[in-house]
Amino acid sequence: MTEFTGRDQMVSSEGELLEVLRSTMNDVRYDDMVVMAGHFMLFFDACERCLRPGIYEDIRNERLREQVKSRVGIFPSYTWDLGIRLGDHFRERHDRSTNLLLLVNDWQYVPDEGKAGDYRSSFYENFSRLPPTYANRLGMSSHLGSEHLLPSRRHPIAFPETWLRYRFQNKAAQLVKGGRLQKRYLDEKPGQSEISFTDPSGLSLPLISCGVTGCAGEIVEMISEVHRAGRRYMIILTPGECHSPVRAGIGIALSLYGLSGMKILVADPGGSGEPSLDAIYGKGVNVTTFLS
Repeated sequence: MTEFTGRDQMVSSEGELLEVLRSTMNDVRYDDMVVMAGHFMLFFDACERCLRPGIYEDIRNERLREQVKSRVGIFPSYTWDLGIRLGDHFRERHDRSTNLLLLVNDWQYVPDEGKAGDYRSSFYENFSRLPPTYANRLGMSSHLGSEHLLPSRRHPIAFPETWLRYRFQNKAAQLVKGGRLQKRYLDEKPGQSEISFTDPSGLSLPLISCGVTGCAGEIVEMISEVHRAGRRYMIILTPGECHSPVRAGIGIALSLYGLSGMKILVADPGGSGEPSLDAIYGKGVNVTTFLS
């Protein structure tokens, strides 16, 4: 297993967050940077019977707009803006390139009525361009354009969470056989099992329970995909509620998959309905730095 270090800190303003993130850009070992920004959920539009990006600025259906706004607030558009600002800074100050990674939560609010797969397929078939708010903001960037969107092997401009989860489920079976993950059957749920990872301290973290992959598992695969693409320096802007499993997933990816030479920072500016920067930074933003 690859050894890594992790360091936590808290910031209480946008200026502090940018200072922390930009201070890591001086390392000449990294020729490019990947920023996971603009992460959004898909929400079901009952009027049009389709899935829409959970970016309230782009939603015309007033009822759905308010639902999205109260659930995620300004997080998607705000972190997209942050990602672009970080990318522009990296190019202007250090003359190195940035790719934006767009992670899509395509399962949490997708109705499970036997058509979830159809709704997702229809969405991705038509998702060939960025949402309007994202496209407009990217168009104002000094150095970034649509060519700087990091493609996944599943989609040209997005990393679908269901795809990452299925990938991890397939990989987990091999890791269990190799003794690198542990599997146990659940006494309270006959026929069901749980797959977990035990870190060097003996702490066990469930990754798949009753056939369902958690957030940590999908992050393991996302980090693996970034490493596979030849990138070693990454900033992740994640919702606050996901900070803990994302941190766990990064640690597991670095150690379990042996991804050496990586620098990854994860910050959690909002994501739980915060309507303003004051609401986000008033309760503090966590920043964790990983080095492998």
